[in-house]
Amino acid sequence: MGLFDRFKKRFKKSAEDEISVDEDSVEAKQASEEGAQMRQNITNTREPPLAPEPIEEPEDEWDDNNIAPDPFATPPKDSKQRKLAHRAASVEQAKKPEQPMEPKPEADPMQSTTGRKLISTGPVKLEVDFGDSATKTGGRVITASSKLESMLEELEEDLLTSDMAQGAAEEVISTLKANLIGTRLSGVKKLDVVLEEALRNTLLRLLESGYWDFNKTVDSFLEESRPVVIMIVGVNGTGKTTTTAKIAHQLSEQGKSVVLAAADTFRAGAIDQLATHAERIGVRCIRSQRGGDAAAVSRDAVDSAKARGEDIVIIDTAGRMQNKTNLMEELRKVHRVTQPHLVLFVADALAGNDAVTQAVEFQRMLSFDGAVLCKLDTDAKGGAALSIAHATGRPIVLAGIGQGYEDLIPFDPEWLLDSIL
Repeated sequence: MGLFDRFKKRFKKSAEDEISVDEDSVEAKQASEEGAQMRQNITNTREPPLAPEPIEEPEDEWDDNNIAPDPFATPPKDSKQRKLAHRAASVEQAKKPEQPMEPKPEADPMQSTTGRKLISTGPVKLEVDFGDSATKTGGRVITASSKLESMLEELEEDLLTSDMAQGAAEEVISTLKANLIGTRLSGVKKLDVVLEEALRNTLLRLLESGYWDFNKTVDSFLEESRPVVIMIVGVNGTGKTTTTAKIAHQLSEQGKSVVLAAADTFRAGAIDQLATHAERIGVRCIRSQRGGDAAAVSRDAVDSAKARGEDIVIIDTAGRMQNKTNLMEELRKVHRVTQPHLVLFVADALAGNDAVTQAVEFQRMLSFDGAVLCKLDTDAKGGAALSIAHATGRPIVLAGIGQGYEDLIPFDPEWLLDSIL
C-alpha cells in the first residue's frame, strides 16, 4: 500500500461533512480567506538555499611544508601561564567592536560550484497550482477542523517513517494544509481526487530545486573547453566507483573520449576496481599506488587528457565521512587543484535519513552541483530522494536503478512519486 493509499483510507473513514462546510456558510468564506493567506505566507517565508562557505586558496597548493607555523598554536607549558594567556585573549576579544553580520549570498541553482552555467531540463513543472484541482463554484468547502488536523498528524508520522527528514515533513504538512483549506469539493472533484492532487503537488514542491540536464550540460561545457572534469564524492559504501563507471559508460557510448582518475587511494582494492571497470568499458585510467596523493593523481589525469585532446575526466574520490574534517580537506584540495566543471554527490537511497544528513554536511563543507541516488529502484519509501533536494537546494540529477553499466537514468520526479504514492 502506497503513501497516498494509506492517507486516503483514513479520510474514507470520515464523511466529507466532517472536514467541509456548505459553500454559502460564513465558515466557508472564512476558510477560503484563511487558505489563501496561508498559501501566501508559505510563498513569502520559504528561504532559498544558501551558498556554501567560500574555500580559501593557499598560496602554494603543492608545498604544504611552506606554511609558516602558528606562534599561538603551542600553548604555554605551565598551567598558570595558560590561564593568564587565555584571560588576556578574552579581554582583548571583548575590547574589539562587534562587526555586523553580512547576509550570506544566495546560491544560484543554475550555476555550478565553479561558476559555470548549468543547462535547465526545461519542461519539468515543479510548482504547486492547486487552483485547477477543485471546482470554482458549487459544492462544499474544506475548512480547518480537528478531523483534518488529526489526519495531517497521522500523515506526518507516515512521512517520517518513510525516511523523510523532519524539516521536509513539516513543510509537506504545512503546505498541504494550506492547499486543502478553502478548496471546493463537487460531484466532479471528489475528496479522494482533490487529496491525491494536493499531496502530489505538495511533494513535488520539495523537489523544486533548479533541475539541470546532465548530458546537455556536459555538451555545453565541451563547446567551451576540453577536458570537462567531473568529480564524484560521497561517504563510504554508497556506490561511487560503480557510479563513476556508469557515467563513463554513458558518455563513452555517446562517442566521447573518457579518462578515469583513480583518486581513491585510501580504500584497499579501489584502484584495481576502477581499473577493471575502465578496461571493460574501454577507457583510460590514470592511477597511482595505494596511499598516494589523490590531488596529484587527479591533476595528472586532467593534464594527460588535455595533452591528448580527450573530452572527459571523471575523478573517483575516496569515501569520506562527512564529520571527518581532515579527510574532507583532502577532497577540498582535489577540488581546488582540478576546478571541476561538475561535482556529483553519490547517495544510497536505502540509507534514508542518514543520506540526507550526509548530503547536507557535504554541501556545507565542499558543495556539489547535483546528487546521484543509487538503488532507487529498490527504495519503496522515497523519503531520502524527497528530502535531499529540499535540504541542500541542489537537485537529484541521475538515478541508479540496477547493477549494469546502462542502469543509470536521468532522475524524474514524477516517476518517483508514481512509485511511492
